[in-house]
Amino acid sequence: MRLFSRLASFIALWLFRREWQEMRLRLKKIYHSHLNNIHDRPTVLAQQLLISGEDHRFFSHGGIDLIAICRALWRGIVLRQREGASTIEMQVVRVVSGRFERTLRRKIHEIALATLVTCEIPKEFLPAVYLEIGYFGWRMNGFEAACRRLGVSADALTSDETARLVARLKYPQPRVTGSERWHQINARGRHLLRLHSAHKHKHTYKNLMMESRYESI
Repeated sequence: MRLFSRLASFIALWLFRREWQEMRLRLKKIYHSHLNNIHDRPTVLAQQLLISGEDHRFFSHGGIDLIAICRALWRGIVLRQREGASTIEMQVVRVVSGRFERTLRRKIHEIALATLVTCEIPKEFLPAVYLEIGYFGWRMNGFEAACRRLGVSADALTSDETARLVARLKYPQPRVTGSERWHQINARGRHLLRLHSAHKHKHTYKNLMMESRYESI
């Protein structure tokens, strides 16, 4: 998969050079902001839950998960079921570019630029960076804002609270939250914890940047 990603990155530079030049400046700013952040930094568990729920092959690809893409295509064509295939890199591109339209052109643009993200942000930092800029719901743009709105400190979050917080990336919490959305958030949180239990002994998180290693940066 990494060989394919490298080839895609060369094509991306050729096709989207102007867009990449603009995006790399934003990514660089976001990365430096992340390194300087000392308030409610995403916890290791939050990063692990993100990887388990959104991109469990995160450390084995270069921004594009071909297995997930092929599975999503098969389910869409054969079973008529929608399934996501976005990697964490692709989701970073989506948030930073501010492009959310559901078009093939946007998706190709997202896939191509995703292969270049680690040119500016080291891969082991990406889960934390995405959590810091992701949308969790109304007045919850980023992990710190989400903790603030929920009235909790990142260091004091329980496993269940952390899982429900990460679940809001899939099911953003609106200003007025109905019972159906609460059910989705709670069910997603339980699912993330089950995935985490299965993945924590399989080297899924082996290259993740741990909090203690920030001190030497």
